[in-house]
Order: sequence, then C-alpha cells, then structure tokens
Amino acid sequence: MKKILFPLLILSFNSFAYNREADYGGWQDYDGDCQNTRAEVLISRSLSQVEFSRSDNCYVKAGKWIDYYTGKVYTNAKDVQIDHLISLHQHYKAVGSTLTHAQRVEYANNPTHLVIANSTLNMSKSDKDLSEFILRVSPQNKCKYIKDYTRIADANNIKLDISDMEVINQNKNCLR
Repeated sequence: MKKILFPLLILSFNSFAYNREADYGGWQDYDGDCQNTRAEVLISRSLSQVEFSRSDNCYVKAGKWIDYYTGKVYTNAKDVQIDHLISLHQHYKAVGSTLTHAQRVEYANNPTHLVIANSTLNMSKSDKDLSEFILRVSPQNKCKYIKDYTRIADANNIKLDISDMEVINQNKNCLR
C-alpha cells in the first residue's frame, strides 16, 4: 500500500500581508493644531527655535537636530526623517497584525518610539531590525540604540528574533 503524505500548511496571524499606509495610517494631528506627529517631534527635539515654511506654523522648515544613529547635526527639516526605531513592518510581524487599527496608529505615532534620522540613512534602514542595522550606528550611539530598542520591544510585547537577542546578549553592559 502506497502512503500519501500531505504537507501541513500552517498560516500564522502574522503572515498576512503588511501595508504600511492601510495598517498604520499616516502622521496624526491629535491636538488639532495642524502640526502632525512629524512636526511635533521636530519642534520638541530641535536644539534651536524652529522656523516654519508657512505662516500657519503647520510645517517645520528649519531647526537644529542631531541624527539619532550617527550624531551628525542637521538644520534643514528636509534632510531628516522621523524614524520608527522598531520598524512598523517588524512591529506588524511581531504583534501588530493582532491589534486594532487604532492601536497600530497609536503605536506609529507614539513619540517615545520615534527618532530623528538623516533621510538617506533612514531610507537605507527601511524595515531592518537591530541585528541588521547595528553596524550602521556610530559606536558612541550603539548602546543608546540597543537600550531604546529593547525598551520599546519590552513595552509593546514585541518578541525579538534570535539574531536581535544575540546582539543584546553580546552588549548586556548597554542595558545598565
């Protein structure tokens, strides 16, 4: 008698397609002052008074920001982006697919999850995780990155993969 084996197909909740705009929306303006999360972060983290591109003060044009990853200083708002320290794609795969849309939007707009980064560097980071991006972080900012990454993962029940945990375990001194 011939035995026929059928492959077992297992779909996890997290394997559903991810769509950044549909799943997380854009930057929000929670207080209705026309400044969305991006503008609010630029304003609050500028080391100098910001300049606006319009008289309604909705859009930031200039200020003084330090790139979270490299420590370089930027003064033109077009040169920086607001980065999700743990990418939205990684969040979605880990836990976001099980959350409501409102919970995902809240995560995406939480200032404690966001950093200022050079636009080009942020584009190259994309949805890379800790282990994939740590080599691009300047040595003087490495511990801060590991500590903040771990803080956000712990606070949001984001299970880190083995390679991320290896980086964290190799740098335990950063978590003190």
